[in-house]
Amino acid sequence: MTYPIEDQRLLIDQLYRAVAARAPEGFTNASCRFEYDHGYDDGSSSVGSQLTFFVGGEKKYALLRNDEALDLVPQLHSKMKAHTGGDWDAFTLFINEDGSITTKFEYPDQKPLS
Repeated sequence: MTYPIEDQRLLIDQLYRAVAARAPEGFTNASCRFEYDHGYDDGSSSVGSQLTFFVGGEKKYALLRNDEALDLVPQLHSKMKAHTGGDWDAFTLFINEDGSITTKFEYPDQKPLS
């Protein structure tokens, strides 16, 4: 038996590996913002991603090109909603300069910071 938080961590780890696989040589840090639109009238959903790397202080962009990774986003949303009730519509996965991984989830009812 796995615990909900462990299931979520495993999905985030798989997304991390997909992002890291696209990393250029010598990157210092990266971010990938995933958008999850699950409000279509026909019950369908879509996932988009924006991948950014920093190499020697220069910002570079890449395509994720991994449908399997993008399939993980709805799974992560479903597990998190069942566990906490949270209904996010986007999140960013950060690979920090020290190699640590952090995430920031965005909720539709959050007001942007001024």
